[in-house]
Amino acid sequence: MYRYKTPQMNNEQALQTAETIFQQLGGKRKLTFMVGANNFQFHNRPEVEQVDASFKFKMCRTANLVKVTYHRCPDVYTVKFFKLGKVSIKEVSKFENIYFDQLIELFEKETGLYLHF
Repeated sequence: MYRYKTPQMNNEQALQTAETIFQQLGGKRKLTFMVGANNFQFHNRPEVEQVDASFKFKMCRTANLVKVTYHRCPDVYTVKFFKLGKVSIKEVSKFENIYFDQLIELFEKETGLYLHF
């Protein structure tokens, strides 16, 4: 049986995917204004058809870094919240099989910070 394999994402496509993730959370400007977001990054993992998008944020006691991993197939996200210390990093929580329209609600619920008025 022949199985069709989708082509791997190049870095330009991965960057566009990461920008889409940031946009689904309200956009970089709004994230910066509302939660003090900074250090926006992405990482392409073509071998597993995933793109990671992450940023640091302020004003939350339990977490200050979020990493959103897009799984190309089946088109869902994994969201991880971390607490960065001066010399340590601790995973606070992890949510799997999240759809794009649940990202803002999940971020607000987990951090207590609002991304809209």
